Amino acid sequence: MALPIDSNSSRTVSFVAIFAAMTAVLDIIPTLPTFYAGIWDSWPFLLSPIVGILLGPYLGALSVGLGSFLGHTIYYRDPTEFLFMLGLSMGAAVAGFVYQHRWKPVFGIYTAMLLGYFIYPVSWGLPLWGIWDILVGYGIVLIYSVATTRGIWSNTSERYKLIILLFCTMIALETDILFRVFVLVPGQVHWLLGMTPEILYGIWLVAGVITPIKVVLAAIVVVTLGRQLLRTLEQQGDSIAMGDSDSLAN
Repeated sequence: MALPIDSNSSRTVSFVAIFAAMTAVLDIIPTLPTFYAGIWDSWPFLLSPIVGILLGPYLGALSVGLGSFLGHTIYYRDPTEFLFMLGLSMGAAVAGFVYQHRWKPVFGIYTAMLLGYFIYPVSWGLPLWGIWDILVGYGIVLIYSVATTRGIWSNTSERYKLIILLFCTMIALETDILFRVFVLVPGQVHWLLGMTPEILYGIWLVAGVITPIKVVLAAIVVVTLGRQLLRTLEQQGDSIAMGDSDSLAN
């Protein structure tokens, strides 16, 4: 984690509560008046990668999970949304793992869900175009794992810091999206929602354009706000070094 909470229980609770409250506020604000459910239901995706980076994978996931649950309770949508919202927590956890260079959990989570999607018969009739960004995200996971294992980038360069923030954001958001796809298709929630394979096909044609916009928006926020927060922490001596292999196990 980048925030100096360590074993300080009161500080831990405070930071978890603060970010949970911020997540809840963003969760009750719909992105568009006509979109009250689905991938574009609200705005917490802008914050979840930062929370994972600052609090770490476990506390970050907990904070985002509490906030999204509170937001979904206040701004009630559909019962299935309480299941889909878990993608936010998973995305926050992945952002934390990426920031800490713990690529094995990221690779395992992403691979398991992607395999689950492709072995489900309904997915065979859906266009790959609809999940092209998820596939690109998987490629980035592979590149990231090789780069961090071989120590290709310098931990002190500004380019490295920018790249790691972009990686954190993209992989976190694509994991969030992949989780929702996993729940919807191989999780068979599409039948509960009355979505036939034909309806899913139409959604997939549009999804290839819409979902990357979500990633781009989050990347802008994380690179702009997240880098400034981390720079401030570094100046105060409160931030851990990114990818400290001595203190972080894979």
